[in-house]
Amino acid sequence: MFRTRALPVLAAATGCWAIIAASASAEGPATVSVQPELGYNVTTLTIKGSAACDGGGTAGITVVDGSLEQMFRGGVGGPMGIQLDGPVRVGCDGAPHSWEGHLIAPGRVLPNESGGSVTVTLSQGPSVLASTGPQPVRIVT
Repeated sequence: MFRTRALPVLAAATGCWAIIAASASAEGPATVSVQPELGYNVTTLTIKGSAACDGGGTAGITVVDGSLEQMFRGGVGGPMGIQLDGPVRVGCDGAPHSWEGHLIAPGRVLPNESGGSVTVTLSQGPSVLASTGPQPVRIVT
């Protein structure tokens, strides 16, 4: 009889500790955004946005899926892959931070009149904290 009454009390106490532990380690949601305009700079395009994350340290911005239609005056050359030319980092202090980077298309000249889409992620180590999903972008001069 003692075990039957003690078991629900023990289960209830254990559940409370699990809830307290989860609350103590919970971090706020991370966010990342990208502006739809890419500034044209002949060999690079400027990409900008904002990001926020908690937990301390820094997180990296990555263009994980980016493509533009290669449109020049007088012709269309089809899609071309684009990527950041170097690391872009933001602090994970809970506050929103602006970020900026430069897109390149390795081995190709970037179009000056075009549009396409990008997917931007915010990652800390191997963990993806947030993603924009595919977002439309266009080049502005």
